[in-house]
Amino acid sequence: MRIAMVAAEVETGELSAALARLGHDVREYDAAGRRAGERLAAAWADGWAPEVVHAHGWAAGVAALAAGASPLVQSFHGVGGPGPDERRTYERLLCRVADRIVAGSTDEAGELLRLGVPRGRITVIPPGVDCELFTPAGDAVPRERPRVVAVADGRAWPEEFIRAMRLVPGAEAVILGGGPDLAELAARCRVADRVVTHGAVPPAGRPAWYRSADLAVCAPWRDPSGSAAIEAMACGVPVVGTATGLVRDAVIDGLTGELVPPRDPRALGMAIRALLADPVRRYTAATAALDRARQVYPWARVADRTAAVCLEACGQAVPIAADELTLS
Repeated sequence: MRIAMVAAEVETGELSAALARLGHDVREYDAAGRRAGERLAAAWADGWAPEVVHAHGWAAGVAALAAGASPLVQSFHGVGGPGPDERRTYERLLCRVADRIVAGSTDEAGELLRLGVPRGRITVIPPGVDCELFTPAGDAVPRERPRVVAVADGRAWPEEFIRAMRLVPGAEAVILGGGPDLAELAARCRVADRVVTHGAVPPAGRPAWYRSADLAVCAPWRDPSGSAAIEAMACGVPVVGTATGLVRDAVIDGLTGELVPPRDPRALGMAIRALLADPVRRYTAATAALDRARQVYPWARVADRTAAVCLEACGQAVPIAADELTLS
């Protein structure tokens, strides 16, 4: 199947590669900037035309529509978040016209249902994880005391993580991607001696940090981010996270980690403290987290389900193996 992956400020390389390994002819297109639709139409008129277009992000979906893409599979990577008013207008348009819509989490699927998308056009497919890169075996960053790791990912929630660390004496918090403002907050909260902030760390550098930690924290407020939780689980590290978005789907409360309400530093701190204080429970959670990551989130499984959705959009029969695949 010829699949055009159209994205605007969304990374699709790993999914494209996984689809290609399944035998599909996948080509990637950047839909950022003006006249993206014209560029796409010109590219597809030059000898290679897709059988299906998979758009990632509302702007990519608009560009695909402008290029005359049909059938269209749409992934929003978050619906109704901060942005210009035109975003919400175009999201509603895409919800009406896309042949199939992929939601990254059950929370996002619920938002799409509230926008009026028929349940039969929505498929929940989370992002995947590279289970060959993110593994329990390998180098780990040295440490001198219990460690909790978080990836800031440009959001505001790490501020609550720092406040939560006031309830976790003796443990070190490492925040990857944290800026100077986090260091200043740590000083005000009197935990600066136990909070370490780093600049952005590329994927290849993150496994060593996860392996060095007793647990990982991923506590977004409402957005669909949560890939860091899956990465940590693939490294055999339990996760304390918020019951929202992808994190709610990935972390099984009480089994692979703990879930707490968003924007509740006290609940977050108490959950971290309790898990650090119970090595048997932490070991059990780590084992369960690793098993869940390997069973549910490898890119091969995500690509298999994505290919099935693309086939459905084209009106083709779905292979039994893909049709029966579950990601929940």
